[in-house]
Amino acid sequence: MSVRTLGHAIRDADIASALEAVERRLAATQALARVGDWTLERDTARMTWSPELFRLFERPLEYGVPDVNEALSYFGAESLELTRTAFWHAIDSGERCTLEQEVILPSGARRHHVTVIVPVADERGRVFMLYGTVQDITERKALEAERLSHVARVAELSRRLLDVGERERRQLAAALHDHASPNLAALKLTFTNLVGALPAPVRAELEPLLDDAIALLADTDAGIREICTTLRPATLDYAGLAPAIREYANQVARHSGSAVLLDLADDDIRLPPDLQTLLFRIAQEALTNCAKHASASLVRVSLHSEDGCIRLRISDDGCGFEPAELGQPGTRPGLGLITMRERAELAGGRFQLRSAADQGCDIEVELAVPPCTA
Repeated sequence: MSVRTLGHAIRDADIASALEAVERRLAATQALARVGDWTLERDTARMTWSPELFRLFERPLEYGVPDVNEALSYFGAESLELTRTAFWHAIDSGERCTLEQEVILPSGARRHHVTVIVPVADERGRVFMLYGTVQDITERKALEAERLSHVARVAELSRRLLDVGERERRQLAAALHDHASPNLAALKLTFTNLVGALPAPVRAELEPLLDDAIALLADTDAGIREICTTLRPATLDYAGLAPAIREYANQVARHSGSAVLLDLADDDIRLPPDLQTLLFRIAQEALTNCAKHASASLVRVSLHSEDGCIRLRISDDGCGFEPAELGQPGTRPGLGLITMRERAELAGGRFQLRSAADQGCDIEVELAVPPCTA
């Protein structure tokens, strides 16, 4: 054997050894990641499977690589149709595609795979082979399903807590309205009658004190009425959303010094009670935030119904803030904003917040109106 021939033989052996090492590492990596791969020749329909693919499909190695029809038999009816469509789409378009498949294994177990199909074209652009990777995502899907279930449970719990809170607000407002307010009115009348019944010398001496007491009772009664409006405005139940927002906005304007400009739909927006309450609470929280934090000279509130949606918008020209900084140490916690967002999103709506330092704040909520009430 010549030296040159011997050199070629050694080089070929080295290459073969290197290829075997690469294949072993690839097989180990695929086993670790639970990823297999395959090829399918267009003209001959001949397939190749990696060792990991045999394991993913519970197919013994001694059975050999299946033909296309046998390979497709592992899929459920819906996944079978999706896979066939994906094969032809990749061949015809030359575009790679990704699909999820439900696999029925020989043991009867059902697994979920994600397959990426990559078309391989010749120099003329004709696809002559498909290359695919397959990964078992059953556990991932189970974890995702569990996560979604947990999210749904948390959302349901949040809805129940909001309902309980609203019911307690209603009960407390009713108790104050039905008991405290009448008692205060009766007490005020008693003091008034007492002033008239006192002898003139005594009345002259006690009248300033009694007048102060009567004024204090009137102020307390007005305060209780405002508390009732905050807890659960009767206007919301008997007049609707727009009048309730107007009443609360006027109350905020009286106490904050900010002008409140209202643009509320004049037409009767008929909404389910739960949506009315939700939108009122968002408007209430936004107006309260304006009064407490914004230092605004003007607050705008608009409410309109259009294209099957109702839109509520509250904006101010106050100091504004950086939304990204909410909740960070040394900044305002933003719990009210979080509650507003959660209320809107729990109802399937959209909540949008726009603000910046010294540029005011703009809150917009959009909710779909049920067809029967639009």
